[in-house]
Amino acid sequence: MTTSKSILSILLAILLSGGVVGGYKLVRDNRADTFENSLHTAMRVIDGDTIDIGNKKRIRLLGIDAPERGECYYDQSLAFLEELVENKDIRIEKDISGVDRYDRYLRYIYIPADAPEEDDVFVNNLLVRQGYAFTFAIAPDNRYRDLLASAQEEAKKEERGLWGACDYEERDTQALRENDTLPPNNKCTIKGNISEKGYGKNYFFEGCPNYNRIKIDLRKGEQYFCTESEAQKAGFARSASCDNTF
Repeated sequence: MTTSKSILSILLAILLSGGVVGGYKLVRDNRADTFENSLHTAMRVIDGDTIDIGNKKRIRLLGIDAPERGECYYDQSLAFLEELVENKDIRIEKDISGVDRYDRYLRYIYIPADAPEEDDVFVNNLLVRQGYAFTFAIAPDNRYRDLLASAQEEAKKEERGLWGACDYEERDTQALRENDTLPPNNKCTIKGNISEKGYGKNYFFEGCPNYNRIKIDLRKGEQYFCTESEAQKAGFARSASCDNTF
């Protein structure tokens, strides 16, 4: 009986330490769990949807997209997130994707409550609900898509933040997506965009309103052009929004 117990103890020890079961070696790696379950200090806010935490890791907030530099409500969005999280401890949550093409960690972030009976502050949701960012749904990271969509509808209805201060009513926020490609060189930066709202094929120069927000998806037939003539030959028309820019 004693011998049997000893054998069972040895087998259990092997299992727990990463032994072999059914021909497969059990490997325990808790590094990912440690990263997700630890508190991190928000060291610096880059803009309204991007922060730096310790160990030089950059976090891109999932499910949202804040105004970029030069766009309406950029400063307010940046200031709000700074006030909310800078130099504070935050908790992070992964969806499906780990990092984007710029090696930024894709995460939802939370400010832990001071008391166990209180709710954590879901920062991504708060930014959208208060009108400091747009909802930005990209598969496969859609865990909170419905919540964030509801938050945006509420912000628009109440004209909070950018919805009351900026002319974003015609913006196709559901079609936003990360850049699939960058310009081939710094002389070919004219963006040929195909609207998902039926506005056709338009091209945009640097300096056009919302130029930085227009993302080029080669899979849709979108592309960069070096000259206006080149864009027109490809069937793209100059966007009316650029008429007063140049």
